[in-house]
Formats: sequence, structure tokens, C-alpha cells
Amino acid sequence: MVPEFSEKLSRRIFIICAVIMVLGAAFLYGVIAQALNLFPAAQLRTAYETFTTISESGLSDDPVGEHLQPTRGQGEGVTVNTLPEDDALVFMAGFFDGENQIRLIRRDGTLVRKWSLDYTEHFPDAETRPCRRATPLRVDVHGALATPSGEVIFNYEYCGTVKLDACGALIWRIEKPTHHSLVPARGGGYWLLGRYFWGTDRNPDRFPPFSMSRHNRIMLEDTLLRIGEDGRVIEENSIPVMMRDSGLEALLTATGERFEPDSPGRNELVHANKVAELLPEIADAYPLFEAGDLAISMRKLNLVMVVDPETKRVKWHQTGPWLRPHDPEFRPDGRISVFNNNAYRTAYPDAKVDLNSPFSTNIMVVDPVSRETEVIFGERPGQEMLSVIRGQHELLDEDGLLITEFDAGRVLQVTAEGEIVWEYVNRYDDEFVGEITNAMIYPEDYFEGGLPTCSP
Repeated sequence: MVPEFSEKLSRRIFIICAVIMVLGAAFLYGVIAQALNLFPAAQLRTAYETFTTISESGLSDDPVGEHLQPTRGQGEGVTVNTLPEDDALVFMAGFFDGENQIRLIRRDGTLVRKWSLDYTEHFPDAETRPCRRATPLRVDVHGALATPSGEVIFNYEYCGTVKLDACGALIWRIEKPTHHSLVPARGGGYWLLGRYFWGTDRNPDRFPPFSMSRHNRIMLEDTLLRIGEDGRVIEENSIPVMMRDSGLEALLTATGERFEPDSPGRNELVHANKVAELLPEIADAYPLFEAGDLAISMRKLNLVMVVDPETKRVKWHQTGPWLRPHDPEFRPDGRISVFNNNAYRTAYPDAKVDLNSPFSTNIMVVDPVSRETEVIFGERPGQEMLSVIRGQHELLDEDGLLITEFDAGRVLQVTAEGEIVWEYVNRYDDEFVGEITNAMIYPEDYFEGGLPTCSP
């Protein structure tokens, strides 16, 4: 019995030692792979980055349902139209006919042109596309416009930017995690937003104190991006770096975060959601700014700031009274208007808006000099709005507005006096509306020579 027991004991000790050696070797290789970016460190990092991007979008088991919100019983299609007949075209981007789509309609709702948007068609290489998602409906469109030639340019949210011709053929694409905003740049090309992904394990000194936790995190750092007409990236600059270099570290870190080494902490630094440029024809109304200066809004910081695009220095900033804002715009009267969501995600259980929440969304303006604010639309009888996330407004002649109420699947044109003169509701079925992320009005003569005819 003794020899047999001794043999079993030796075998067990050998197995235990072998397991310890294998685990030790695996740990040692993991450390080396992480340091030298060997397999599988880079692959795991990419997978984690992708997961981070996907999870931020609130994905569910129902890709169609992610584009829908509860109906508010406001009708279907064009529900209000008291305007004189004209040839204007309304441009909308969102979820139509069960797909991501851009469309042009007339005031009476007649469809003039549509572009069906399929992410996997526009980014066919799964290895290089910014988002590795199973179906085209796992992305949506946020930030879009039409050119005078009838082309469309748009962002797949956090998943790349695309330009299509008037008939839907691909002209170019940008394989970067672009998002939210896309506007013409005065000197040519476009301003939009991008994002860096970086690991705190390899960049502990990039953005202290966020990057100094012992927990390895993938940080999400929003950028100001300028591209040319050909889709070439001209410049890209970190928005948090602009803030830090302008002496606004106090704002960046005013988050309630503990900043302790063992605290996981927040990985999204600012959540930028719009850039707008001050045009020369109205720059004289802004004594603090110059033509070309840029307004940028940041949802999580309740912040709007104005930046010099040359020096990258913040000239002006204000936190609130808007809450979770979007879409600052320079107005001709010297004030900046803001789409004030004025709601928190507590009103957004299970990624669907709670219609028992206060309808508190509004359009607010601020005088940069006096810092006085005024609500110019919303929170009054007949002006009720609720968009917990997203939303947009376009400035029209005579101080009118075109408002995109994202969560209502609704676009409304209002006068300076707050009268709704045109409204469109994107009803999906009896229970839901489809999201609309962007809308604007183009006079028919905006399109040089008219929209080209496309073959079937």
C-alpha cells in the first residue's frame, strides 16, 4: 500500500506543478503580449472596443425595435400644413419603411427621392469597418445633409461616414467612428465629430486622472474632425485636450467620480454631440467671437462652448441651465440657441421613452455676453415636446425654426411666435413611431439643375 500511495501522491504533485507552470507561463506571456501588442492582446482590445461601442448604443434582441418609440397619437405623415404652396423640399434622415433611409419630400408629403442605407453594403469588408455588427439595423444614421449636386453625406453613428451620389452609388467612405454631427465648413469640406479609443493600460499618462485607475479601461475620447469634399481627413483634434489646455480641467473632472486607483470610473470623457460654425455674415453680432469660431455641445457635461479653430482654445463656455443639450446654433441676433433635451435617462427605461415623464424639452437661447437665457419654444400649451436623447433644430428665415423631435419621430416647423405651421409624424404602426435624427428644408433651386433622374 505504501508504494502505491507514494506513486499516486507523486503523480498528483506532478499534475499540480504542471498546471502551475502552464498558468504561470500563460500569465507571463499575457504580460509580454500586452506590453508588445502581440497576439491576442490586439485582437482582444479590438473586441473590447467593439463591445464598448455596441453596448453604448443600447442594443437589444430586436434590431427593428431599437429604431422605434411609443406613439403619442399625433397622426401620420403631414399632419399640419398652413404654409403657402411652394417648391421647398424637406430632407429627413431616420428609420423609414423598415430601414435606415434618407428621403426628400414635398410639403404635402409626396416622396421625391429616397436613399436606402445598408451599412454592410457601404462597408463590405468586415475586417476594416469601424463596427462589426450582425445586421445593417444594428446601426443608425445621425448627422446628414444633401449637397447642391444632389449627393448625400451622412454618419452611421459611431460607425463611419459615407457619401452617395444622387442615385445612391457610393462615392467615398471614411472608416472612422464618426458620430452625431455633420455640417459644411466655411473654407470647404465639412466639420464632424470623431472618437479615439485607447486603453489605460498602454496610455496611463494620456488623461490623468481618468487613465490612472488600476482597472484596465477602454477610454472614449471625442474629437473635432474636418474632412475635405473628397472625404480626406484634413485635421482631427481632441475635444477634452482643448478643454484641458484652456484651463477647464475642473469641468472635465466635475463628475462625482472618486478617482481612486481601485475605482473603475467613467470611460466616456465628454459625449460631444454637435459642432456649428459662426458664419461671416452674422459674426458682427458676436463681440466675443470671430467668423469661423465653432460652437460645440457636450451632453454629459451640460456644456456648450465656443472654440477658436486655429488655436484650439476655448473662448467661451457655459454649463446649463440646459440639461443634456444638443445642437447649438449661432443666431443672427447675437444669441446661441440650444436644443435643450431637459430630461435625464430616468425618463428612458428599457430604451423607450416613458410618456408619463414631463414634456419639458425646449429650444433655449443664451446671450454669450450677458449669459441671460430665454425659452423660445416648448413647455407651453401646444408646444409640448419630449426628446430624452438626440434632437435638432434648424434656423429659418424670419426667426422660424425647423425642429426634429427624435423620440416623437416628429418634425415641426414653427414661426418666431411659436405657431406650428408644418408638422410631419413618422408613424410605424398603431403603437410606435420611427426615429427621425435629422431634418432640414432645401428650396428646390438649392439643387443645381434639379435632381438627376435615376434609372430603376
